[in-house]
Amino acid sequence: MPLRLIELTFLVLVLIGLGVVHFSRLTPHERALIQMEACLEQLYLFEKAYFAKHGHYFDPNDKGIRRAWWQIEGYTWEFWPVGERFLLVVRADLDGDGQLGAWTIDDAHTQVKVLNQD
Repeated sequence: MPLRLIELTFLVLVLIGLGVVHFSRLTPHERALIQMEACLEQLYLFEKAYFAKHGHYFDPNDKGIRRAWWQIEGYTWEFWPVGERFLLVVRADLDGDGQLGAWTIDDAHTQVKVLNQD
């Protein structure tokens, strides 16, 4: 009897381990989405700090910014600074299905909003 209990315990532990490994893996799409959202949140912080120092926002489409900030390559950006506010919309095909997703961030929200799921 004790040997059977040990075998069952071992089997349960192996199955739990396999489940953890399987369900903790990120797909390439999930990785790209996390990277893009982190990039947008960084851009939000950079914009706020730049505005506090210079009184206006910088355009992330500027060639110098794009060269220095390699993480934004592959994304299409639309940036609208209006006075003390800004809106940034990013479009990208993160999963490679040919359909663009769209995400936005603005001066009032640090959290990325999904406009169109990719």
